[in-house]
Amino acid sequence: MYKLIFFSFLLTGFLFLTKPQEKYLNEGLTENQVYNIRLYTTRALNLVLDAYSSLNKKRIIKKESYAYLDGSLFFLNEAYQYSPAYLITREIEALVKRIKFYPEEDYSTDIRVLIVHIEDISGLLDSYEELRKDIEDLRELSAKRDNEALKEKLRKIKNRIKIPLIDNPISEARNLIVIAKDHLKAREYKKSRQALELALTPLIKISARENLYIALSKEYILKAKFTYKISPELSKKYMISAIYNINKAYLVSSDENRKTIKKLKDKLNFYIKKYDSYSITGEDFEDIISIINRI
Repeated sequence: MYKLIFFSFLLTGFLFLTKPQEKYLNEGLTENQVYNIRLYTTRALNLVLDAYSSLNKKRIIKKESYAYLDGSLFFLNEAYQYSPAYLITREIEALVKRIKFYPEEDYSTDIRVLIVHIEDISGLLDSYEELRKDIEDLRELSAKRDNEALKEKLRKIKNRIKIPLIDNPISEARNLIVIAKDHLKAREYKKSRQALELALTPLIKISARENLYIALSKEYILKAKFTYKISPELSKKYMISAIYNINKAYLVSSDENRKTIKKLKDKLNFYIKKYDSYSITGEDFEDIISIINRI
């Protein structure tokens, strides 16, 4: 209910303030973020391959290999900053620090702002329904000014703010590159190469396969859902954007997800026709979301 009220308020204000042709909401995951994540993960992928190549030489120069690995970690950190989860976790960190330094302050307004920002990306989060109770507890704790408990609850929530399609492959690749560096330091070159071989899978998933297209499609589907009762025309535009990205996801999909993406593609093409008769339902949107969550 809260999410629907929030989107209704936001959309009404947005449509009132913008020009007729400027009709897209930009909360959550944007195409610009997707581009930058792909850019930096591709650069990281190239450097991992360079490191792998340097470790296959007859004469291995450790400084050269280290430089490639450090460069790949740098670009993965840059990529992560474009994940919608990154800003939320940094907001929480800042709020926890403020509570630590100023434990008597009233943080109820800050909590309201934080909840709105989490709602912006809620559809992309892992197990948001399980997280919702903890988020609602923040209101009560801030109202009571129980700031010590509020601080601990914020730390707990921070650890659960993750977007699996984006954050998981970045984290997995980063961990494997760190392991490769440790093996390189110990002159265990074969193990270092093996760690880099494993790092290729998550890097390829996020830079060149379906992950980012699926995440963007999910964002558009959720926007289509929450704008449907207020502006069916705008909702349809979001659904068209979702179909466009799902088609791209299907073209680049891995074997493990191709069948599910094909099913999702067919469902979207079926439901888009229901817009003409204004007969699409909440259950239809939930059907789409349940399929996309399996990927």
